[in-house]
Amino acid sequence: MSKNPPKNPSNNSDDTNQVAEKFPGLAAKKPAKSISVERPIHSDEKTVTETGIPRVDDEPARPSDPALEADDNDIDETVLELPPSPEQRKIKRRRALWISILSTLVLLGGGWAVLYFSPILAIEEIEHEGLDLVTESQAVERTAGLEGKPLPQVGERGVNELFENIPAVKDVTLRAEPPHGLVVNINEYQPIAMGPRGKEYVVFSEDGTELAEITSKKAQEFDLPVVASAADVTDEDVFNTINEVLGSLPDDLRDQVRAASGSSIDSIELELTSGKVVMWGNNEDAEKKAKVLEALLGLEDDEAAQISEYDVSAPDFPVTR
Repeated sequence: MSKNPPKNPSNNSDDTNQVAEKFPGLAAKKPAKSISVERPIHSDEKTVTETGIPRVDDEPARPSDPALEADDNDIDETVLELPPSPEQRKIKRRRALWISILSTLVLLGGGWAVLYFSPILAIEEIEHEGLDLVTESQAVERTAGLEGKPLPQVGERGVNELFENIPAVKDVTLRAEPPHGLVVNINEYQPIAMGPRGKEYVVFSEDGTELAEITSKKAQEFDLPVVASAADVTDEDVFNTINEVLGSLPDDLRDQVRAASGSSIDSIELELTSGKVVMWGNNEDAEKKAKVLEALLGLEDDEAAQISEYDVSAPDFPVTR
């Protein structure tokens, strides 16, 4: 027979309780603790994760320890803030970029509106450049309405319309000189000939268009070949052919032409500043005729002195007289 007395279950329970009271950390049934964490993406709800240790509702009461209770409360109420995900950072950067762009546009729009409508940049001084055939008085008259307008409201298209009925004007460009200055640069067509009209001269373009009427003093400054005016020519085709011939000449050769005339479209004559005459003929083969004439004018002085007329009407067979 065993000498050890049988184990009393109640004694075991008492022993367990004594151990638990003396060493709370060794309790067999320790309550599970919960921790609250934030959902990482697109959610304000909190997820409660369990430690995995089952909670026992009928656990024996432990001695009250204020320090331990404080620790438990701190753990239960702790919220772990996770760093933002790459997607969240991308959304924040995009939002900040759009806010910056919209702010800039608002500021620029407001500033431009102030300059566009405000008299801060009102035009007070207008200068004109490129005037040759167009007189200063004509230019001032056409641009007088621009004074007082803000510079941003004045564009080249509108100013070109102010000069569109002046034949000599090809186009107009503008140069702003803030805060109150504007320079109007007038680009004119190049005149290639002029013809007398009473006491003045009419200046013609390459296609025979009358560009302007100038004084005889102004005509001397241009030093252009002189042709009969349209009113003095009975055959308009002859007059147009003369202008086409003059327009086809190289600049250095045209500078040597003092006058041009013709009784028909096939008999155009050019009078040079040297007093010599060139029989040009019609306006065909103009480039070849010009090269032949330049070669003949380049002859030695002894040979050139004996020549008073150059006939290049048939450029393949030039004649000198």
